[in-house]
Amino acid sequence: MSEDFSLEIKEREYFEEGIFRVLDKLHSDSARFIVHTNRQHYYIHEVRTNVKKIRGLLRLLRHEIGEDSYNEMNGHYRDLALEVAPLRDDTSQIELLQEIKVKLRNPAVTKALDKIISQHRRNRKKAFDHFKETGHAEDIKQMILSLQQLIHSLNFTGDPEFFILKSLQHIYKRARGAFETTEFLNDDEIYHYWRKQVKYLTYHLMLLNKAWPNSIRVYLSDLSLLGSTLGNLHDLDLFHEAIKYNSISITDKDSRKKLMRYLYNRRSVLRKRVQALGEQCFAESSDAFALRIFKNWENSVMHKNHLKLFRSRKTKNDIQCNCDDD
Repeated sequence: MSEDFSLEIKEREYFEEGIFRVLDKLHSDSARFIVHTNRQHYYIHEVRTNVKKIRGLLRLLRHEIGEDSYNEMNGHYRDLALEVAPLRDDTSQIELLQEIKVKLRNPAVTKALDKIISQHRRNRKKAFDHFKETGHAEDIKQMILSLQQLIHSLNFTGDPEFFILKSLQHIYKRARGAFETTEFLNDDEIYHYWRKQVKYLTYHLMLLNKAWPNSIRVYLSDLSLLGSTLGNLHDLDLFHEAIKYNSISITDKDSRKKLMRYLYNRRSVLRKRVQALGEQCFAESSDAFALRIFKNWENSVMHKNHLKLFRSRKTKNDIQCNCDDD
């Protein structure tokens, strides 16, 4: 994605126009990225991230567009995400294993990991070659462009006064609930679910980034750090599971023991870290959080600009309607 693009609405912009502008950018970038033939693993990551952001925006609008429209559109993007996910999995593990090599600096473990990394690279090359040769990349590009047209059929105003008190509160409540569950249920899937809700909440707050005072931007920074730390934990969980259930074979017993010890310790450290970040980010109830965010919105310059734009637009619409009646 271009560096100058950010997931936020401009200060003097109708909200539905701003949201569609952001959505159009996410779609058009993804359509370009999916057919790139160089640095494919990088561009696939960008496509996956964009699809997550689109699904996050849909969640923000779900109370305006209605459950039927939301479920239909979310289903389309879930299918799209499933199409590209396997192309990213090998790269995630390669990056993780390279990091473990640097941390452990053990020749025997390095040798074992190099074999696994080589296998992941072969798998990745085979997957990308197949993706290109079958024309599947072009098929997904057309799918993305079709969804871009379809999403423009949604009817919403994108009014922050609505989605802060409804959708934003809903996502925060889910994220906080997942955090509270981790305190008594030590389960990988719960952490993965928590990570997704944190990502959605981050995208939602980023959309109105220009409205927030420094205190909310600090919170947004903490939330982003929590999301990335949960992502690192998820990658470790996947690798640990693969070794534990012999999906990845490490024949040298000493190397396997060292790796398992490292994974146990590293996962323990990350879980303590996300617990501490969770306590910072989810100390409030969902009602208190929504009210605090809404009050910050009401006191923002962006809100005052929005009211002026809305009144101006309403006046023009009223004039047009009167002319039509005549």
